[in-house]
Amino acid sequence: MNNQMHLQQQCVLELHPHDVLCGRGSGPNDRVGNIEFRNLVLSRKAEYLEAPSRDAKGRIAVSIVDTVRARGGRFLKKLSAAQVKEKGFKRGSNVYEFADEATVLEKAKQTLRQNRAEFVKG
Repeated sequence: MNNQMHLQQQCVLELHPHDVLCGRGSGPNDRVGNIEFRNLVLSRKAEYLEAPSRDAKGRIAVSIVDTVRARGGRFLKKLSAAQVKEKGFKRGSNVYEFADEATVLEKAKQTLRQNRAEFVKG
């Protein structure tokens, strides 16, 4: 197998409904998987904010990630145009790769921390 074929095999071309896109903007935010992810985070936010230690908070983030995966969701990052070309895909293709575990857990923790002042107020 040549190197380009190997690079393409590590990529995702079709998104599943429960997939969570890591990134900013309306594209990721409007996806069903991202909306489900935010709702899941919201359901655990009070527990996260009251958690007594970083370790406990980390376990909550892992639990959220595990729940997404149990539903068939994957955490993906969209490749840039240059990356798409480098991997040998047609220009303009939407190509994704799996986010690494550190990125996935940081996304969960960051989402849990977001708007905490507003959440505590009311």
